[in-house]
Amino acid sequence: MKYDNPLDAIVKVMTRNRPPEDVFDFFQNVKNWESGGIITSVSKVDNDWWTCSTPAGEAKIKSIPDKESLILDHIFIVGDVTWNVYVRILANNKGPTTVWTFLKPDSLTLRQFQEQLKGFDLEIEGWKRSLENST
Repeated sequence: MKYDNPLDAIVKVMTRNRPPEDVFDFFQNVKNWESGGIITSVSKVDNDWWTCSTPAGEAKIKSIPDKESLILDHIFIVGDVTWNVYVRILANNKGPTTVWTFLKPDSLTLRQFQEQLKGFDLEIEGWKRSLENST
């Protein structure tokens, strides 16, 4: 089988000393994403969609969770850019590793793609602190 032109990908990782289900529940509630410090004004629109403010403008987020498999995929739309984000929470000894895989949207250059994800590391640090402080 031949694969033509696979998309560029960036992978981000976070490991915490919490039960995998706690991490899943934390990220399933998109309102908790505010603790990362980048997105604000998160509100739920319906069962699947949320809205928020980002440095790039107003955004819509569609959550596609599967708790049994610890999958938290989502679609993130800001302006005319649609991001498909694949999120897996992996068992890792005494705490899970959360893995975000971002595929480059067609509408972005590689440089724009890389630039837009630079702030994600700061979000991860905020989420770590929030998870450490929650019970």
